[in-house]
Amino acid sequence: MTRNENAYNGNTLLKPTGVAQEWSKETIADYLKCKNDPVYFAEKYCRIVHVDKGLIQFDPYEYQKELIRKVHDNRFVITMQSRQTGKCFSEDTEITVRNKKTGEVIVTTIGDFYKKVKKND
Repeated sequence: MTRNENAYNGNTLLKPTGVAQEWSKETIADYLKCKNDPVYFAEKYCRIVHVDKGLIQFDPYEYQKELIRKVHDNRFVITMQSRQTGKCFSEDTEITVRNKKTGEVIVTTIGDFYKKVKKND
């Protein structure tokens, strides 16, 4: 198998490490806009797989935009949302929890935390 020097892991859409990249004023301005506005970044550069249309540009609903902004603007965010509403967390996502009474800090998964909370209900 021949190695493509202009591709990362064989993907020609990704540059390999150490490749110099020239940045125009427009590219820098767009980079800064993406840095400061995650909704702009998501709408312009993120794609999702639609069940009928295949790969399409991400066009978030207003509540998704609000969630993206909240997470971007705040260090800690807790939401109460139903399933399948366009956010991505899995039960093995790690979280850090501090017990306010004892000060104990534990690292656990969302799934295990949920089970502990349900057990104590």
